[in-house]
Amino acid sequence: MLAVILSLFAILSVLLLDEFLWRKKIIHGELKRKLVHIAVTSFVAFWPWIMGWKAIQLIGIAMILVLLVNRQVKVLHYLGGIRQQTYGDVFLALSITTTALLTNEKIFFAVAMLHIALADGLAAIIGTKFGRKWSYKVFGQTKTVLGSMTFWIVSIFILGAGLLAAHSTITFNYYAALLITLPPILALTENLAVWGTDNLAIPIVVIIALQLASA
Repeated sequence: MLAVILSLFAILSVLLLDEFLWRKKIIHGELKRKLVHIAVTSFVAFWPWIMGWKAIQLIGIAMILVLLVNRQVKVLHYLGGIRQQTYGDVFLALSITTTALLTNEKIFFAVAMLHIALADGLAAIIGTKFGRKWSYKVFGQTKTVLGSMTFWIVSIFILGAGLLAAHSTITFNYYAALLITLPPILALTENLAVWGTDNLAIPIVVIIALQLASA
């Protein structure tokens, strides 16, 4: 219970710091939103080592309810001014519960969440900052070549480093196959899953791929 309380306090602290920086106009927009996204989700990735699966599932459900309420009352402005029809924050909370239901392998959960935290987060930041000249539309949403390549490269690093800890369940042949095939599949998923649904789709694809490789 103490781990759960401390974890929730840590997330609240990040959100309050973000709110302070927003009100002081120190940081705003996509950069502000994605920095919160990276910080919170990177922390969530390591929850299986500090709390049980049931607790993770319940926290995810609670986060969904809180985020939906906040969209109505707008106490916290962590979205950074993006359009309200983008439900990435809600899908992220849903992905925490869903991923914790789909696997009981700690490293699989961490790898899935780190794809949302780092691959997706850094892709958005770099694509927005440097990739506007090579941009394209997918279902009305702007994507960038540089952002997609960033996602691909970061995915390779996450899988390459993270799955070393899963050597007892994933053979070297499957490890090599995952490094080659999974990053482009996930980059394509990130492109096609618009309006924030990528936050749910990407972890599900990761877990399915890792479960199949370990079977």
